[in-house]
Amino acid sequence: MARGQGDSVRFYSDNGHEPLMWRLFYPDGMDGSRVRLRDLKFDSLPDELNLKLVKDSTEFCFPMKNIITSPYGWRERWNRPHRGVDILLRTGDPVRACFPGVVRIARLMSGYGYCVVIRHQNGLETLYGHMSKILVKPRQIVKAGDIIGLGGSTGRSTGPHLHFEVRFQYEPFDPEWLLDFKGYKLRTRRLHLDKTYFGIFRPKGKKAPEFKADKSIIKETVVRDRPKEVYHTVKNGDSYERLAISYSTTVQSIKKLNPDVKKLKVGMRIRVR
Repeated sequence: MARGQGDSVRFYSDNGHEPLMWRLFYPDGMDGSRVRLRDLKFDSLPDELNLKLVKDSTEFCFPMKNIITSPYGWRERWNRPHRGVDILLRTGDPVRACFPGVVRIARLMSGYGYCVVIRHQNGLETLYGHMSKILVKPRQIVKAGDIIGLGGSTGRSTGPHLHFEVRFQYEPFDPEWLLDFKGYKLRTRRLHLDKTYFGIFRPKGKKAPEFKADKSIIKETVVRDRPKEVYHTVKNGDSYERLAISYSTTVQSIKKLNPDVKKLKVGMRIRVR
């Protein structure tokens, strides 16, 4: 079977062992029937989550360098939420994959028109809509910067543009927490998310909603001394996989730091870094 095809597609952690986000947050696999497969309640989303976005510059590419014509949020004109950002383009302009990943959807999707959804190793999904042509197939592995389609105005669209979304567990959040649309760069290599970042609601009054991009950025510092040890007290529902995700590490690293721990128990204090 060719690489990137069939049910054997998997994402692995840095050391090549078991995948972290891939199976933990998407037990339904790579179903390509809909963009949003499950009607999740916000309680099912993690309270807080730190995601590693990239290791280096080769793992990121701006999908389309142009101005935003319509931001994420509530659309008063149509009285409905807008779950992504619209980026100006010309029909036929190349649209590129933002991060490396595997294609979950590549087909005509009603209001989205010709649409591609890519799932990434850290559990994020990016969506590219209204294209005039799709150049990838479901289950295909893509790298950041690969051309996945050509810009257009298919589906529910008023003119040529790229509708771009970022989702976690099928739930959208503001792409501007990830991307700097003025400098055409990634805001941070590690992203902080919490469940308050999800959901679009009709604004009350004329007050603009608070922009949380600065809160989502995890500042990176150069560590010159011995790294500080980090410990965690095990709570109900904790597992090695969830702890690895929360602390941006791997299951194998946590187990190596705690060689005497055979099984996680509530109240137990273990080292995670």
